[in-house]
Amino acid sequence: MSEPDDRAAVTREWVERAALDVENARALLGVFPSAYDNVVFLAQQAVEKIIKAFLVASDVRFPKIHAIEVLLDGYVASLDPDLAQAADFAVELPDYAVLARYPPKGEGIDRGAGVHALELMDRAWALFEPRIATLLETDEAPEDADEADAQARDPDA
Repeated sequence: MSEPDDRAAVTREWVERAALDVENARALLGVFPSAYDNVVFLAQQAVEKIIKAFLVASDVRFPKIHAIEVLLDGYVASLDPDLAQAADFAVELPDYAVLARYPPKGEGIDRGAGVHALELMDRAWALFEPRIATLLETDEAPEDADEADAQARDPDA
C-alpha cells in the first residue's frame, strides 16, 4: 500500500491527465469536424483515466489495461458495487475507441457518435470525480487533525 501523500499526488496526476483528454475531446468536436474518431478515442481515454484515478485514490493496484469493463467489474465493484453498476454505461466507450483507431478509419464514427461519447464521458466524470475528491479529503483530514491536536497541547507551537 502506498503512503497517503504519494497516493494523493498520483491520483491528482491521473485526474489531470483525464481532464486534458476531456478538454481535447471537447475542442476537437467543435473545431475539427473530420476528427470524430479522435473525439471518441479521447472520451474513452478520459473515462479510463478517471476510473484509474479512483482506484489509485482507493489504494487499489490494477494492471496496465485499457478495458473499462474489467476496471469496473474487476476493481471498482469490489470497492463500491453501486458505483460500478451506475457506471456500467461506460463500457460502450471502448467499442468507439476501437472503431476509431483501426481501419477502416473512423467507420461509423460521425458527429453523433462524438456527441454521444462526450455525454458518456461527462456522466462518468460526474460519478467518479466527487468520490475521488472525498477520498483525497479523507487522506488529508487526519494530518490536519493531528496538527490541531498538537497545537492544542502546545499553544506555543
